[in-house]
Amino acid sequence: MLGVVVVSYHSPERTAHFVRDELPKLPWAYRACVVDVAATNETKQYLAANLPQDTLRLEFAENLGYSRGNNRGAERLRQECPELEYLLFCNDDIEFTAPETLGVLMTALQADTARGIVGPDCRGVDNLPQSPWNSADDLGKTERWRRFSSPFGGPSRPCYAVRGCCLLVKASPFFAVGGFDESFFLFFEEPALGERFARHGLSTWYEAAAQVRHLGSATIRCSLSFWKIYRIYRQSFFLMARKYWNWGLIRCALWPATHQLARLSRLILR
Repeated sequence: MLGVVVVSYHSPERTAHFVRDELPKLPWAYRACVVDVAATNETKQYLAANLPQDTLRLEFAENLGYSRGNNRGAERLRQECPELEYLLFCNDDIEFTAPETLGVLMTALQADTARGIVGPDCRGVDNLPQSPWNSADDLGKTERWRRFSSPFGGPSRPCYAVRGCCLLVKASPFFAVGGFDESFFLFFEEPALGERFARHGLSTWYEAAAQVRHLGSATIRCSLSFWKIYRIYRQSFFLMARKYWNWGLIRCALWPATHQLARLSRLILR
């Protein structure tokens, strides 16, 4: 049994389209749960009228963020589906480029009992790969710099983390590790989950043969300013560094300066 969790933030039209038109492409029996965060009367009414009748819905007046929202959806699916074996976490801004995507991901997850998380090859609207991160060091680098040192894409392989817009996990260990770390509101939830799985002897796998198209974080960009997004990103980065990488205060304090120097050097050398 597969459970699919979709967190909807002020995007009822896109969410309904995704659940109604994209999820049926999956060649697998599934039950979907939509988590409507920062819900309004308008979003509630639209989702109630336009989602398939068997879709589970949760409504929260508060914006729970990525981790808490997905955890609440997963918990509801576990209550409704005791036979739940797998969980697919999806943003509503992705498209499955082929109907066999889920089957390929499932085969990759089942191929090794030590695998707990599998993610596809995520491509943006520019067709550039957006996943995976090969090591923890990659998360401290900008994407342009990583094109030279540790680029996205490439062959299927074990990795440190995969993009959270679409990832498949085994349900039992997901609940055993406590799900997503709810200390994170936005950004770095995927590597934190990978760290939790790794501490239980389970790895993360990047499956290049499965591909999804990621349309981008349109809702976030429309709702938050660039500087607000950057502040949240920095907060999440420092939380990740302190909680999972054991960075000291001095290293954390120096990171913004080294990060900006790397950005400046790319501009000069470009």
